[in-house]
Amino acid sequence: MDASPELTALFERKLDELQFGPGDRLLVFRPVACGLGGQLSGRLLTLAMALALGRKAVFLGLTDPPYGQTLAALHDEGHDLTGLDTAPIVEIAADQPDRIVVHDPKLMSVHGPHFSTPLLQKASARLGVEIASQILLEGLVFNWMKVTPKVVAWNEAQRVRLGVDGDTLGVHFRRGDKAVETAFVPAAVINARIAEIHAAWPFAKLFLASDSPNAPQEIVCPAGVELIFDTQEQRFNNANHKMLMEQPELVEQETLVAFKNIHLLSICGGVVGQDNAHFATIAAASILARGTPPERIALISGRIAEENNPMLARYFRVKAMARAIARRLLPHMTASARMERAMRRAR
Repeated sequence: MDASPELTALFERKLDELQFGPGDRLLVFRPVACGLGGQLSGRLLTLAMALALGRKAVFLGLTDPPYGQTLAALHDEGHDLTGLDTAPIVEIAADQPDRIVVHDPKLMSVHGPHFSTPLLQKASARLGVEIASQILLEGLVFNWMKVTPKVVAWNEAQRVRLGVDGDTLGVHFRRGDKAVETAFVPAAVINARIAEIHAAWPFAKLFLASDSPNAPQEIVCPAGVELIFDTQEQRFNNANHKMLMEQPELVEQETLVAFKNIHLLSICGGVVGQDNAHFATIAAASILARGTPPERIALISGRIAEENNPMLARYFRVKAMARAIARRLLPHMTASARMERAMRRAR
């Protein structure tokens, strides 16, 4: 079934019953150190798996360290987590008898048909209707997630200030530390997708979300389209979550800024971004789950520059291998280890 009000109502009722009703078969999310988009993606994927497996998704806290709180409680309280330390990793295709299983993004792959096929089959069976794609399922989850009143008020104030609405194309132009993982998606590729969407859907405004202050000089806005770029936003163009571990005084500010960009992208009438950047993938999922035509959504391969340049691809493969070796030899220096120490100090 494609997105529809009937599907949304059914989905939300089933997830409400699962998360706030009786049940002691649990799927516990073990967070990793990453940006707020990655933290939220971990939560929504845990909820999607929980629905598919008939387990209650449980989160160890309301915050997403090193970020602060954006979401209200996603489940009821008082769950017995005895045995969590030895609980197995969740297997989406298996029927695990364990009372507790764990979603640890560091220890499982969630990309490819080995994961998406059983996920969609089991979620569809639980709902009694076919869910056509993983992105639709994730969008239904994200649109269900409860946001705190403070963040709701903040998001609405930013929406009004900037004028983002359903006649706006959202564009996520990812720069900053993304080059640690992959080569930047060329601006020309993003501009081509913007032009293609505008030819079919003449949107009036373009909301540009980017960690680079130079983004307006690289993104081409179609003639007659208003460019919305938040000049009041402070952009550090770095690995934001690592900065917050060192400068906790910026946590509240950067949490609100990050969630603002995710929210504003998600309420646009379409979105352009890359398929390995969480702001864009969350927004695309949310937009699709509202019934927006998929032609207004363009998620570009995050490795498109490497796919078209063998030398560049080789460079990033070597770089990735070097990082993996460093993580094995110096595990105490990783961002995850630093975050775990910070969480222990907070407790």
